[in-house]
Amino acid sequence: MARFSYLVLAWLILSSFRIGPQAHAPEMPLLYDVRGAFVSAPASVSPRLVSEIDTRLHASIRATFRKTLLPRTIITVRIFDVRHEKFLVGGLASARISVEATAVGNGEKIAAGGFNVSAYSLSATSGESLLAKRIAERVATEFRLEDAGSSTLATALFP
Repeated sequence: MARFSYLVLAWLILSSFRIGPQAHAPEMPLLYDVRGAFVSAPASVSPRLVSEIDTRLHASIRATFRKTLLPRTIITVRIFDVRHEKFLVGGLASARISVEATAVGNGEKIAAGGFNVSAYSLSATSGESLLAKRIAERVATEFRLEDAGSSTLATALFP
């Protein structure tokens, strides 16, 4: 019983401490009103991958609604160096991506960045589709776009 009393007393003492406000404000992410997306890739990249990324990004852009006025931009997604590695079971698809945000009003580049994406799939045929999904999700996350998600019978009947 004494151990339990000490434990409760320690918990009460430690829970009474409060962490003060931060010395500096946290950095706010840059937000843009994305009006469109353009996906490009060299000829070595399959058109299916480019098309799936483009379709998913446009669905996310259409699903996003901004309540405040933000700088309007168009994003350009460039796909570099797509690789497919086959394993005994499944395979790994990876790609290097660069993204640029261009202002709609004057055409100047506002932001640029890049990242690597990989997707492991048990099926060799679904690896590219999963890679497209991961790329589109990453770009949508960076630009705070809504996830349009895939349409199912339930979402079609009950929006």
